Amino acid sequence: MYICSFQTQVLPLFTYHFTIMKKILSILFVFGVAMNASAQDIPTADAIIDKYLAAIGGKDAIAKIEDLTIATSAETQRGSMESEIKVKKPNKFSSVMYMMGNEVMRATSDGTKVETVSGFGGNTNNRVAEGKDAIAQILQNVPFPELLYAEYSVEKTVVGKEAVNGKDAWKIDFAIPDGRKWSEFFDVESGLKVKRMASMEGMRGGAGGQRQGGQPGGAAQGTGQGDNQRPGGGQRGGMGMGGGMMNVVFGNYKEIKDGNGVKIPYTREQGNGQFSSKAEVQSVKINKGIKESNFVIK
Repeated sequence: MYICSFQTQVLPLFTYHFTIMKKILSILFVFGVAMNASAQDIPTADAIIDKYLAAIGGKDAIAKIEDLTIATSAETQRGSMESEIKVKKPNKFSSVMYMMGNEVMRATSDGTKVETVSGFGGNTNNRVAEGKDAIAQILQNVPFPELLYAEYSVEKTVVGKEAVNGKDAWKIDFAIPDGRKWSEFFDVESGLKVKRMASMEGMRGGAGGQRQGGQPGGAAQGTGQGDNQRPGGGQRGGMGMGGGMMNVVFGNYKEIKDGNGVKIPYTREQGNGQFSSKAEVQSVKINKGIKESNFVIK
């Protein structure tokens, strides 16, 4: 009687629970496989950056560029703006910005410090940045900052996909340790960098060398990817803006003459809701033997 009762009551109950457990385990397995597959679909930040560098010509071709001079022009609410930047490998630069023919900003880096002189109408400000502030400005102004990320311990985090101009792009958050933060977007298909975004929180008026735009640091027009100029003359910091986002969209990538296939964006559109501008590269020169005297901080 006891054995019969066990068989008719306990065994069916055991079989029922066993079946339920199998279903639960199957669901968990499928969910785990799906989650793992989804995670594998997201490339690492280094993989995205490597694809970008390959898309603009490759590390070997970029390594052959010892120095670079880029001239740009833009139309703003206050008139025409021109700039010229000279860059010497790996982290020296000298840039000048002109507004309606008048010099309004000059920045110089010897690879360690960055001196910025800005002013308009006889009012001149001078500032020298060091440490993480200088690193931020160097990364702003060199043409291929990705090659310096390891040296400066730049932190990189893949956020996911977002649409830029109707196309999917990988968003990466960047941060200089204890320093500036910014985000960049890389087209999923082509690998090209298509957008940069950063907060303008904490800008101060009057101080040269203060970061004024879409990437960390920066004091001048940049190299076709810089974005820190305040259209209308001088630094945006001169307006004392304390917040908002600066968006910069890169486009029209072209090979530079005698650049072994290396490309840079020839157009850059930027804005923060209060103003906007579109800068275009007018000329590019490489490996002309730029003198060290261009990068001396007095």
